[in-house]
Amino acid sequence: MNKLDMIEVQRHINILNVAYHLNLEITDKRGTEVKAICPFCRL
Repeated sequence: MNKLDMIEVQRHINILNVAYHLNLEITDKRGTEVKAICPFCRL
């Protein structure tokens, strides 16, 4: 995937929507920074 493709994906996908869809536990939100618990570490 080239840089222009990555920019286009970033314009269309909100990472928070992806996190909520995957049922990730959001632990902290500060401005544009978001922290979540890694789903692989919870096993």
